[in-house]
Amino acid sequence: MIVEMDLYYQIRSRYNDGESIRSIARKLGISRQTVKKYCRGDTHPDERKPYHRDSEVVTQEVIDFAR
Repeated sequence: MIVEMDLYYQIRSRYNDGESIRSIARKLGISRQTVKKYCRGDTHPDERKPYHRDSEVVTQEVIDFAR
């Protein structure tokens, strides 16, 4: 789920006011894991991890097996 800034601030505000993660998730209709992630402060909605994926589909192991 992509969290917009206004939702992010609601999560942080409620958490700082002492509301539980479960209660925040239930009232805002999002998962507890999402709430927990933003309450920890490890991530911010404006910061995205760079996407990295190896483009090589066939590994050397597969090539060796096919021979």
